[in-house]
Amino acid sequence: METQPEPTLIEFVLYNRWANQQLLATCLNLDENVLTADIPGALGSIQETFVHLLRAEARLLNRINGTAPQPPFQWEDGPSLAQMAEFAAQVSAAFMDNVKNVSPTQNVHQESDGWEFDYQARLIFMSLIYHGIAHRTDITTFLNSHGITVPELDVWGYQEAYPDRFQAQLKKVAGS
Repeated sequence: METQPEPTLIEFVLYNRWANQQLLATCLNLDENVLTADIPGALGSIQETFVHLLRAEARLLNRINGTAPQPPFQWEDGPSLAQMAEFAAQVSAAFMDNVKNVSPTQNVHQESDGWEFDYQARLIFMSLIYHGIAHRTDITTFLNSHGITVPELDVWGYQEAYPDRFQAQLKKVAGS
């Protein structure tokens, strides 16, 4: 059933895709030592953080409808960032399909080891955004602390990349 997705929810999913792509593209050019160095206070290296982030995004999709894209590699083999970037595009496309076809108030039901959990799909959509921001912040903070220039990944950077979506106009006011 095709629903009329809320435009802001669509933008959040598009923003998450854009931010992941921007950061993955930046990290593709980094030295292996930087990619595998432990990020203090985070869950591991840049490489490990992207593995965690993308696996989690696929698991979130699986919670909504029982299916998710499968990577063309084995996670245990330590996929390259280029491989993960390709998989990230698949996961993002699947999320966009879900946003268009799953009502945010649709029930999601999970069962595991003697418990059941019911909640609305919008919790999954919110988790996608929050989780992505949290881990991209870990990576960008680490890179900034090592003098590595990173793209502006906040919503203002996204707006700058897509000004027409926001009808954004910047004008110099006379006399200022």
